[in-house]
Order: sequence, then structure tokens, then C-alpha cells
Amino acid sequence: MTATYSTEPINSAKSAIAALTGDDNQTRYYAAWWLGKNKIQEACPFLCEALRDERYRTKQGGYPLRRQAARALGQLKNTQALPDLLTALDCEDLNLREAVVQAIAAIGDRQAIPALISLLKSNSPQPYEAIIEALGTLQAWEARALVEPFLRDRSERVQCAAARYLYLLTQEPQYIERLIQNLSHENVYLRWAAAFDLGAIGHLTAAEAIISAKVADSLKLLNLKRILEALLAEEAENGTSLPEKSLLLGAIDRLLLPENREATVNNEEAIAFLIEKLYYNHPGISSTVVESLVQRGTETVEPLIAAFLTCKDHGVQGFIIQALARIADIRALDLLIEVVGIEVANHCQGSVRRMAARGLGKIGSTTNDISAIDRCIEKLNWALSNVEDWALRYAAIVSLQQIATPETQKILEQSLGQQTDQIVRLRCQTALENWQSARIEINT
Repeated sequence: MTATYSTEPINSAKSAIAALTGDDNQTRYYAAWWLGKNKIQEACPFLCEALRDERYRTKQGGYPLRRQAARALGQLKNTQALPDLLTALDCEDLNLREAVVQAIAAIGDRQAIPALISLLKSNSPQPYEAIIEALGTLQAWEARALVEPFLRDRSERVQCAAARYLYLLTQEPQYIERLIQNLSHENVYLRWAAAFDLGAIGHLTAAEAIISAKVADSLKLLNLKRILEALLAEEAENGTSLPEKSLLLGAIDRLLLPENREATVNNEEAIAFLIEKLYYNHPGISSTVVESLVQRGTETVEPLIAAFLTCKDHGVQGFIIQALARIADIRALDLLIEVVGIEVANHCQGSVRRMAARGLGKIGSTTNDISAIDRCIEKLNWALSNVEDWALRYAAIVSLQQIATPETQKILEQSLGQQTDQIVRLRCQTALENWQSARIEINT
């Protein structure tokens, strides 16, 4: 299968497919990513062809384009790709094999189970973590005897995968406890892996552990959303309403604009000195600095705005926006509006936009400036209607509820039927159902 290569920018299915079959390896890699991110189903055969690519190979023997093609096929979730993915399992590139296994799990076709079990039985190196997780996703419970020995594997991440599989099968608490223990592991990557495993399990006990874990808030948000989705599926299946929804919605609300209530300020250092400390990029130091800046109040607003405008470090920008959003001074309105509206390719900036949206909610609910309130509502309505990031739309709902005017109520009523993400839709519905209590809470 061929397509004519074009040098036009990758901004459509046609241009991305053309670039995928071109000569520039980096452009082809980006095209595969773009096609997967945008779930272009017509690209399925072209991505399957890319799974067999021999042109883009590293000196170490890896196949970057093949890996990205596999990831993209997983995002498409098109069963027509399964035969090509199963064939790609024979490649010697272990990273490619891992991406293929993850794509197979995402597609969810149980016809792949025998091939995955064969990999588990083989004596050659395999991406065991991905294979075991895929078997759990596909509910391949016939593989239990093969999975149980991996609880003693030398890799703790493989142990986590085995515990996740066995909990999904047996619901025995001993397995979920093993995962919860790893949330406090000194190795940050193991903490991340444990959070994802607990998110996949979808149990309330897992949610409580994730909320208090020492992992990034963005990772907490993602996995709490997965658990809430599992609860909603359970509700739909059993026809009952689960009160745990409120706990999870409240936790997500708080994560949108975190507060470090344990931090204390023990010095009278100048604001400039405090802002400089943010560049240390140490979470503990930065959280304490943010708390200090917030406690100093409105005198920090203009220095923080100036620091943001000259800063190129996304992490530092995030802490600055966090402080400005919590102070909620009207002088920061222009900056917060701008940050909410920025379309970024760097996903680590997603949390910055979410905090800015929450800052608009705080300003809009506390100021008496009608023009400022209107601008907050306008940008939040834009975010609710136009952005892909579910958490940013969720933050916009929380902030519109906080502002609590007839206009924001009308916006949420109109949005309720338009939201496709069930968690965002649930938060919108909850905001409307509790509208009067929200007004009372804001006015006290």
C-alpha cells in the first residue's frame, strides 16, 4: 500500500497518512502519533504497514516507527489490526513487543489470548509486565497457574502486574495490599506503576490509597477517573446508586488546585527570594514556597506575574499559577485567561491550565467587578466546549459552579447533554443537582 508523500503540515488525516509513507523518519514517527491521537480509522491499514517497516531502525536494533505505529493502533482499537499485531510479536525488539502487547490489550479481542500465553511460557526474554496486564484486561483467567510464580519475580513491577491480575480474578485483599505498599516505595517509577495498577483495579480502597500517595496530581487524576468509571459501570450493571461517587468527585475537585496545609512559614525572606526557590525544582521546597507566597497574599501577585512571563520552566510556571490561582487577585485575571486558552503539545502543562481554570472560579466568585466575572465565565465556557483535556473541562465545571450565577447555571444545563466523557458529564450533573448548596457554601 502506498500514498504520495507531501511536504504539507500534518493537520489532517490526508497529510498525516501521506507523511507516514514519506522519507523523513522523524516526520513519519510524528505522523503515526498524530493518527493515533486523533483516532483516524482510515489510517489503520497504513499503520499496519508501518508495523513491518525496515527503514527506521536504530543502531541498537530498535524500531521506533513500528513502536509508534503499534501504540497508534491501540488507540484506534480496530480489530482489523489484530492479525498484523500478532505477527509483530515475533520481532526481536522487546520494546516493540511491549507496545504490541499493550495495543492488543487496548483492542480487547480475546482471540489474542493464546499468543499471549505462548509468550508467557517461552524461555526467552519477554515484556512480562505488559503480557500479564494484558491477560488481566482480557480476563484470561486460564493463565492463573502461569501468572502466580511471577509474584516472586525479581522485578517488582512484574510482581505488581501479577498481583493486579490475581486481584482481578480472586478479589482477595492480599493482592491489593501488595500494590498499596508500593505506593510508598522509594522508587518513584514503582509508585507510578502501582498507581496505574490500582487504577485498573477500580476499587474504592485503591482510590483512598491513591489520594494520599506521593505521586503527581496528574497521575492521581487519571487513575481516580478510571476508578470512578468502574463504579459507574457497576452502577449501570446493578441498577444501584453508589455513594462513593461523591468521595471521588470531591477528591478530583481538590486535586485541581492542591493545597499543602501542613506547610508552615518560618521566615521573612523577600518575595523575590521565595520565587527564586521555585527554580530548585524540588517538590517539597516548591510546595512550601507556594504556601508562603499564598499566605503573604496580594503583595506577591505582581512579582509572580512578572516571574511567569520571564520563566521558561514549565514546572516553575505551574507553581506560579498555583499560587496566583489560590490568591485569586483580579490583577492575575489576564494571565489566567491566557493560560487556560493555550494549546500545548507538552502534556505536563495540562495541570497548569487546570489550576488557572480553578483560579478563574475563585476570582469570579469573590470579585464585585461585573466585567471580570463575565470574562471568567466566557473563558470557562470556552474551555468546557472546546478543549480535549477531560480534566480541564472538569475544572471548568467546578469553577462555573463556584461562580454560581444564573448564566453559569444555564451554561452547565446546556453542556450536560453535550459532554461525551461520563465523568465530566457526572460532575456537571452533580453541580446542577447541588446548585443551591453551592451558593450557600460560596456566600459563607
